[in-house]
Amino acid sequence: MLSHEHNVGNIINNVLIGDKNQLFLHEGNYNQFSFLSGEELVSGDSRKNFLSNLKQRQNFARQRNIDFLHIVFPCKPLILRHTCPEPYRSNIRSLFLHSYSPLFPGRNYEIEHVLYPLAALIHEQIVQDCYWKNDTHINAAGQLCIYREIAKFIKGMSRDFPLFRIQEQLRQGDLGLMLGKQDPMPGLCFPWLGETLQFSNTKELPGNTGDVVITHNPLSKSERRLVLFGDSFIKTILHLFAQDFRTVLYIRGPYFQPDIINLFEPDVLITSETERYLAGVDSDNNGPSLLLSSIQSSTQYQPTDDFKRAFSAQLSHRTYPKIRAQWEADQERQHSFYIDGIGEALHNCELIQLAPAEEGFEAIGPVPVIHIHKLSTEPKGDLVVEMDSNVNSRLKITVLRNCKEMESPLEIHEHDVTQGIQKMHLKIDHSQRIDGLLLQPLHHVGTFKLLKISWQSSAIDETD
Repeated sequence: MLSHEHNVGNIINNVLIGDKNQLFLHEGNYNQFSFLSGEELVSGDSRKNFLSNLKQRQNFARQRNIDFLHIVFPCKPLILRHTCPEPYRSNIRSLFLHSYSPLFPGRNYEIEHVLYPLAALIHEQIVQDCYWKNDTHINAAGQLCIYREIAKFIKGMSRDFPLFRIQEQLRQGDLGLMLGKQDPMPGLCFPWLGETLQFSNTKELPGNTGDVVITHNPLSKSERRLVLFGDSFIKTILHLFAQDFRTVLYIRGPYFQPDIINLFEPDVLITSETERYLAGVDSDNNGPSLLLSSIQSSTQYQPTDDFKRAFSAQLSHRTYPKIRAQWEADQERQHSFYIDGIGEALHNCELIQLAPAEEGFEAIGPVPVIHIHKLSTEPKGDLVVEMDSNVNSRLKITVLRNCKEMESPLEIHEHDVTQGIQKMHLKIDHSQRIDGLLLQPLHHVGTFKLLKISWQSSAIDETD
């Protein structure tokens, strides 16, 4: 909840306080409400640059037989107009529809492969919230809504993710942080985002321009490759794209990067921007290449070796496909293993398999997760985990079940982990089919050995 001094209509640290605890970015570098209200107008150069950029990107993709889509993410106040205080509520209008859609014959921008999902989000908002109250971004419901709209343009994309769930969780948002000390607020989230292998330079950057993320998912629906250009809005949907595409390359920046795309050679190309950035659009012809700067170290930027290897391998795809294929094979070998009597498993990048295998694993982050994605035996009885840990921590097991509506509760078991050898019995509900397991052995950095994981018909020791 907001404190009493945060009255509706007040602007604090560039955050506009709305009704029902909704927060909105007020102005910032792009003067959002000034352009939404018509107080400031989009220049002719911006409109010209938008259309020129779009046509160049379309032609680039068409010449290479790449499926193309451009997305404009609507501003939060347009969807949540009813919670905007006056005079904003009555005065705002769509920046894209007012200034940019007239550039297209008959205002039919969709025929030019431009997606502006304002109507879809407004319709979904009637059913459930699409934005986090204390954030500028779409929540899990909004992310799924927009992903389904994208699927209308790009063939082969999923509409549902039955192993995922949309549930309310406490979350700190960017606008809440701008206000100062504000407690996390409940909002719709994906508790589990899938255990894709992810490599990025995000933490090493001094800012956010040039943010590069590579995801590789050996369990993806297809082997297709995808390039995403845009900002944090398209990045919030990265985990959904990673379920449909084997490898995804996300690049943050206002300018198109044809040299990188040529080397990566995607099957699908999606460019995007948040609507407020349409207040000032520069020409792609003015943009610098990020190809070398992404991997070159400097006093302000030190990308990790893992990121540089991933970036170099993926950009070898067109000219040296064996290098890319070898890197992917190495990643799958390093992150996959088999658990006798349980099934095939894939772990994330916060776990390292030690050599020799008998030495176990090292957790190098706080969320080391093993996804047991293919069960080799029918689950029955208790799940018994025997492990040897060098730290005190906590183990967590999540039972994965298919649910098309993505709403059924997750079955979660937790158990204390102590230093040394231990055996944990976890009582599992077998009234519904089990489609996989998530095992988080530790919640801390440390090393451990999985001595044995098995199903037992009865528990003889401690239970959870």
